[in-house]
Amino acid sequence: MLLKKLDLPKVDPVEIKPLFGMKPGVWLTILYAIILSVAVFLVGFLPDMLDGSKRVTFTSDAYNAAVYVDGVYEGGTPFTRKIESGTHDISFQVNGNEIDRMTVKVSHPVFFNWLFPRTQKIASSAILTQAAYESVCAELLEDANAYSAILSYDASRPYANIYTTFAKSVVRHGFEKSVLEAAFQFVTTDAMYQDAINACQILGITADIPYAKLDGKTSVGAADAKTPALTAKATTLKTDYFTLEGFEIPAADFSNGRTVTATYPEVKEAGKAVHTDTFKIGSYCVTEYQFSQFVLENPQWALSNKDNLIAQGLVDDYYLDGVTISTMVMSLKPVRNVSYYAAQAFCQWMSEVTGKTVFLPSENQWIAASLTDSEGGYLKSLTPPAAEGCPAAMIGGLWEITDTPFIPLARIASDNADQMLATYNTQADMVVKGGSYVNSPSAIDRYSVGTTYRSLCSDYMGFRVAWN
Repeated sequence: MLLKKLDLPKVDPVEIKPLFGMKPGVWLTILYAIILSVAVFLVGFLPDMLDGSKRVTFTSDAYNAAVYVDGVYEGGTPFTRKIESGTHDISFQVNGNEIDRMTVKVSHPVFFNWLFPRTQKIASSAILTQAAYESVCAELLEDANAYSAILSYDASRPYANIYTTFAKSVVRHGFEKSVLEAAFQFVTTDAMYQDAINACQILGITADIPYAKLDGKTSVGAADAKTPALTAKATTLKTDYFTLEGFEIPAADFSNGRTVTATYPEVKEAGKAVHTDTFKIGSYCVTEYQFSQFVLENPQWALSNKDNLIAQGLVDDYYLDGVTISTMVMSLKPVRNVSYYAAQAFCQWMSEVTGKTVFLPSENQWIAASLTDSEGGYLKSLTPPAAEGCPAAMIGGLWEITDTPFIPLARIASDNADQMLATYNTQADMVVKGGSYVNSPSAIDRYSVGTTYRSLCSDYMGFRVAWN
């Protein structure tokens, strides 16, 4: 079959006319070049011109140093952040202590930086200053105290590697082994123990980690073969406001605990041979009336100033809750809902008004005072019996605040960590003694160890004072 030939209509050829006297080939080439240039500008240059910043990587020889750019915190080294182009003041800090400062110009790349980002590096070779080192030590001890109270971890409450972090922070600076060993006395879990081992490996040292002794099988701690009996002598401490009855406790040597299985928390009551010198202690816990006199002379401790005391971390919201604070009513009830800090302030005031050194008894002094009580009765109320021959109601009544920081494994450690805690002003939890009227008498004796954080105020906690 043959196809019929079609006759197409005739069309005039398209002719591009000259423009501004230029031939089409010329002005079209110029147009395409302009379009291409605009496209390159819009895509390659304009985004970076509008952004005006550059990726900057910050590093430091000091581990995890905080970086401030023009006074604004940006992150902890090493990290990368986009920083506005221009001249900036850069500060490297560790726990708020500046270890290095520099002025740096961040350049402004303007060609496809958004697609192929160029990174500028800013590095500090500074090591810790002495102030920064001391803050790192203080932080380690504070963290060790906090984590020692947590005996299990999970996803919602993970463990932070506090010892490893410390080791990385000081490995280039130098460190006191005694600080680390003091912190190791707070190791109470397998997680903390493994962290402590890793820290020693980083630092290349061998250190005493008391937790290694907790095999759950052997016995630790020495108890007295026979409970020592001490004889107290009546005395008083006079002020212009009241007379505080008390007893003089003779010097003594004794065990401050018992023989226990090598597990935690049992070892916190392991017996250790101790000595106490002669001292004096109140016959009773400080009363509401006595504390009222203190508040009258020190209005910063008044209930009306509670919000400020809370803001300073000195008390909690239960401060003096349910307590009669009046110098017109001579209440002999023991004062309650007072914190360790409030008790310390009371002792300082008593020192000023008596001219004596008044203080909270240490745990060992408290035990020594309890050894003068041959009866060993347990007070199941807030009203103590008459103090006849010895301080009254040391067992039962109220938990009594001492001036001994709670160090979980101190009883089985080779060194005493108290000095390190004092050196770095560590706000460790404090030991409380004696139980309260709500505790079971079968569960509490003179060797029982309770703890309180320093701002805690409790219905079941009070204090008595001691003096020299």
